[in-house]
Amino acid sequence: MRRSRHTDDEIAFLLQEAETGVPIAAICASAYVSLRTFYRWRRRLGGLPPAGVARLGRIEAENARLKAEVVRLRQALLSAPLPGACGPERAAIDPQHPAALRFRGQGASVGRFAFVRSAN
Repeated sequence: MRRSRHTDDEIAFLLQEAETGVPIAAICASAYVSLRTFYRWRRRLGGLPPAGVARLGRIEAENARLKAEVVRLRQALLSAPLPGACGPERAAIDPQHPAALRFRGQGASVGRFAFVRSAN
């Protein structure tokens, strides 16, 4: 997405001018923006004071950084095998592992309904 030519503070000032009664067409002409751009700014930032606009910018930057971190961590988790992961290699080593159980009667019953299974 292309960066804006105007800072968030300038946009907040233009929106504040519109709230005081300056015609929107005159604001757009002086700032060299289209009406569509002005209304998009108003939809995104309308009602925020200039300090709120600056805070919103910081929050959006932090949100983008955190999303990138989540993607990086997810890729790292998917690419590296977890220690002690369930699989055929662990079932061959540990006979008590659930993947090693072939039929119902083998091994100890564990879990929430262990008392029900052990009654058979």
